Amino acid sequence: MSMKTSVVAYVYAIVAAAAAALVGLYWYQPSVELKLLVGSAWLTAVSILGSALSYRVRGSTFGAVSFIPFLTAFVLYPSWATVAMVGAGWLIAEFFRPKMALKRAFNVGQIVFAGCVSIAVYGALGGKALQVDPTFRALPHVVAVVAFLLLNTLAVAAAVGLAEGKSIIRLWYEGNVAGVLYDVVAVFVVYGFARAYVDWGGWGVLTLCALIIGLRLTYQSKHQLETTNKELLELFVQTVEFRDPYTSGHSQRVRRFSRIIAEVIGLPAKEIEKVSKAALLHDVGKIHEVFAPILMKPGRLTPEERAIMELHPVKSAELVAKISELQDIVPAVRHHHENWDGTGYPDRLKGREIPLASRIIMFADTIDAMTTDRPYRKALGETEVRAELAKFRGTQFDPDICDALLQSPDFNRLFDYSDSGKILSLTQMMESIRKKVRTPAVA
Repeated sequence: MSMKTSVVAYVYAIVAAAAAALVGLYWYQPSVELKLLVGSAWLTAVSILGSALSYRVRGSTFGAVSFIPFLTAFVLYPSWATVAMVGAGWLIAEFFRPKMALKRAFNVGQIVFAGCVSIAVYGALGGKALQVDPTFRALPHVVAVVAFLLLNTLAVAAAVGLAEGKSIIRLWYEGNVAGVLYDVVAVFVVYGFARAYVDWGGWGVLTLCALIIGLRLTYQSKHQLETTNKELLELFVQTVEFRDPYTSGHSQRVRRFSRIIAEVIGLPAKEIEKVSKAALLHDVGKIHEVFAPILMKPGRLTPEERAIMELHPVKSAELVAKISELQDIVPAVRHHHENWDGTGYPDRLKGREIPLASRIIMFADTIDAMTTDRPYRKALGETEVRAELAKFRGTQFDPDICDALLQSPDFNRLFDYSDSGKILSLTQMMESIRKKVRTPAVA
């Protein structure tokens, strides 16, 4: 089964599971109190508003703050009718942006499925509709919210895992570990919003709308600032590389290799990001004027020129140190040319004295040098690179990282230039599939 077929089949399975779960809720408790649906209707409208106010994350990927109203609606009136209303509302929200039919089906299906399971758990543990009994029951409330968030995030991780042939659990962990605090806060926020509606009615909904808009503006501003900083760093790196025609794109490739190697040795997502930043900036010191004539020289360097070039990690670290938010990667930048046996530069560190990120960048930097055409030789292939890494294991390279990399099935990712070294969002993954093959679901 190809990746495309497996992903399409998975989406169909999610939709079928959602339909079955909704029927199951209806079969268990078919009666509906229409007056209790009013609050769910208001909250569904708020969730549509949240979707309309979604903000661009990257390309055609958008971030939104709409799940809080969903969860609030579920605990206000835990019924199949609430889930059906939320599903219909989310389907409407899906049309605010141009998307594949398959993507819309997945988004609605996983919301409905997670909502049904959440409500079933809530009821099974003794939870009551908060419009009937506003008492906070910790166990059903916490478990219901956690169940919804867990299923929601696992569904996306499974889709990406199937598409990329990666571990679903690892993708889920890396994609959500940074947001655990927000999920914990969500448990209490959901109850607070529900009580706001129970106690204040429409005014509570207006308060919720104001908070949704405030969250949206906060998240968008934070994202825009991060994006701007990242783009400025990349522009700076490109400016440095313009001086050396033979290493154009070098820092971006080293960053990609470093991310892959960091994933291979099992670093957590936060540490991978640190390694990635250090790898991108490892050569920025070459912008110093002392390196300009040497970088433009087409042939091999003289001993004097090489001694000057060995100062570039120090200059790079000095530049990076001027940015307060990058203090934690300064050692990684300074020591990326230290050899495992202590023969490197600038400080002749040895073994585990060398920061882990520097050891990773050493691999990535060397691999890029080996796989790039130079005036005096052609780029090496995968077999030759393997042999070179093994040859200098324990002298230039950390032997543990070397063994892990050479034994990993992900080694060939270093030579797959369509692999960015990053986890794609579901939107990006779906759009990639659409460009390659059209299916009946998206025709």
